[in-house]
Amino acid sequence: MGLLVVAALAGACGYTASARYQPSGATPSSGAAHDPTTDPASATAVALSVAAGAATETYRTDIGNATAAFVADIGTLQEAVDGGDIGAAKSDELAAQAQYDTFRQLEGGNAVNASTLDELATEVAPNGSFAGLHAVERDLWTSGNARADVAGLSVQAPVAQYLLSRDRLTPEAIGTTAVSELGWVVSTALPGREERFSHLDAVDIAAAVGAADQAFAAIEPVGRTVDPDLTTSVAQVFSSLEADVGSLGPPTQVPDAAIPTTLRLSVSQQVDATAAELAQLAARLAPLGTAGAPSS
Repeated sequence: MGLLVVAALAGACGYTASARYQPSGATPSSGAAHDPTTDPASATAVALSVAAGAATETYRTDIGNATAAFVADIGTLQEAVDGGDIGAAKSDELAAQAQYDTFRQLEGGNAVNASTLDELATEVAPNGSFAGLHAVERDLWTSGNARADVAGLSVQAPVAQYLLSRDRLTPEAIGTTAVSELGWVVSTALPGREERFSHLDAVDIAAAVGAADQAFAAIEPVGRTVDPDLTTSVAQVFSSLEADVGSLGPPTQVPDAAIPTTLRLSVSQQVDATAAELAQLAARLAPLGTAGAPSS
């Protein structure tokens, strides 16, 4: 990969903490008359600052693990394709897709990464080249040069890993990232718009909901100090949502056509309810902006 692409990636990796998805009812909850997060002299404020930093580092570790797993999955995928094992390659591609879903929102607005890692066929510009995970998906489930497309992915994956390793998100930004993740589930994964060749969008639904839940887990400790009732409520709706997603069945074995419309609607409503609660919690954590902006 040329230096121009690396430079473009580096310049495009900045993340804006503002929520891109606003579910219905996503308004900040009212706090107490005295908010310890805004009182620098309070011992509680000091503890909150420490907890906020811990949330930042927990999430950073989670994303680091996900990007490392993504790079490893691409390596395994390449081995399967080079060895002509299409069955294994299909499983490896789905595993890589699920890992990508855990950090896709951190690359929101990064057109270069989108085109090299996860661009949809419908998003390819006129006279542009189709590449990334979905090009490999096409190759494996229909036809195409899987070896060449996987080779391109193997170059780009470590670049994304390096760039994302520099991000440090505040608790509020972690929460809004998860809200955006849930919004993507409603707009793209649940309608079956992501896996257009394998038709296994349940992989994306389960992975993205899991990623949002993991993000919540990173901020849950500090949330329980700032607003314990709201945080408990978010935990409860996530539990219900995970159960609903589980009812879809094994993600890699459930084709889109096998998911009833009524079940899609039920899961969609639960995703939206979860996003609304989580958006309120993220707003409550806004004063804890001590972790700094992500690197760019």
